[in-house]
Amino acid sequence: MLLQPRLPAAPRLVPASTLELTLRAAEPRHERLIAALRPFGFERFWQEEQRLRAYVPAAGWDEREREQMETQLRALEVEGPLTIRPVAEKNWNVHWEAGLTPIDAGPFLVKPTHIDAPAGREARFVLNIDPEMSFGTGHHASTRLALCLLAAAHEAGDLRDARVLDAGTGTGILAIAAVRLGAARVLAFDTDTRVLDNARQNLTRNGIAAGSKDGGPEDGGPVELRAGVFAEAVPDEDGFDLILANINRGALSDLLPAFRRRLAPGGQVVLAGLLASDRAPMLDRAAACSLAPREEANESGWWAVRLGVEARGRGSGGEKKP
Repeated sequence: MLLQPRLPAAPRLVPASTLELTLRAAEPRHERLIAALRPFGFERFWQEEQRLRAYVPAAGWDEREREQMETQLRALEVEGPLTIRPVAEKNWNVHWEAGLTPIDAGPFLVKPTHIDAPAGREARFVLNIDPEMSFGTGHHASTRLALCLLAAAHEAGDLRDARVLDAGTGTGILAIAAVRLGAARVLAFDTDTRVLDNARQNLTRNGIAAGSKDGGPEDGGPVELRAGVFAEAVPDEDGFDLILANINRGALSDLLPAFRRRLAPGGQVVLAGLLASDRAPMLDRAAACSLAPREEANESGWWAVRLGVEARGRGSGGEKKP
């Protein structure tokens, strides 16, 4: 999951009252580092292959929490000095547009809106995504894996007229892809209302109307956007044919029993945002929820799985590389 700085329509400078923390860490470790830093007020992140930059408003930084933060980062095997310094003004639009290029993810081409799709590319497989500060551009392996397993569900005939839940929608990329592949309705939620604004914009960029909890998809389009954690955003709905969740191991492990209860008969769950080392514990967790792997995918140390209701005699499925 790629987390980009928030970019409004007009160029925006990171204010001088922002502090920057730079960590030396390979990209597969970024997700857990981001999760560890968020409680300390860090709200923007910039990912590079071997480095993670984290940004916190100076007014929101509490130096008294530094020791606790460093302890958590050391537990995640972060090495080298942990220096927090004021950041010079930076035009994130320039960095963002220079860093995002079209990328293939399964049958999809994911691209920013300022770049045209190649001639001859089937329109329904072109996803126009501008990330702002949201997860999901296709440039991170976990997003590509989720898209590949979503496409596999489509190829198996499991998406036609399906009712889909997109947990932690981010840019809305998985919700958009699900509609493009035949889903009838998608309920997508996220905890950050700013992220939902970005998802709504991306739906518009892809010609898909979005409803709200009050209006519902029947009044606004096939995708309904809601704010809140799972229990708030999806308090009582069930009967989902497919649940998509590209988050992290801790959240997915906690949510999996609830996901299982919300599935329609024969429903499936696609889990992404997981490292290869998460495979065994997550499959154990799935088995405890009577869910078995139908298909697995891996790329660059990341792993994802498509789960279905466990059936006696079902095999564990094979691995698929996108």
